[in-house]
Amino acid sequence: MATPVITTPRPPLNVFDAKRINVTENWQTIFHTPIYRIPAVGPNPERDVEIVALLTSLIITNPMPQTIGVSLRIDDGVNPPWLVLNDLLVPRNDFALIELSKQNLPSGEALQVRVNAGQSAVAHLSFVSNQREEFRVL
Repeated sequence: MATPVITTPRPPLNVFDAKRINVTENWQTIFHTPIYRIPAVGPNPERDVEIVALLTSLIITNPMPQTIGVSLRIDDGVNPPWLVLNDLLVPRNDFALIELSKQNLPSGEALQVRVNAGQSAVAHLSFVSNQREEFRVL
């Protein structure tokens, strides 16, 4: 999974966006942290901002006539993905609110969701994206 690159004169600060996907039993990406590329201007060289703070919650709605199990993980594309939650039960015709407030995701990391076999759900991620720069000691 290729990391998206967004060329912009400055990193995002309070950028509002929303994603909604139909969730199946396969891992699906609802958010993939991009690289924000700042072009060279005058004496300032080109640079990348490689981390984003998600200020949000994830809502999972269950349209099924039975309780479903929802799992959430973060995949960095290099190491084995790690579970944020596994098999959270969501009653029929109900929803779950999964708090992700102030989660920092480095560029390339993907927030992924799935339900158990034979189930479906709708995931809604309404978020504010704020840039966070990684500081490197020279």
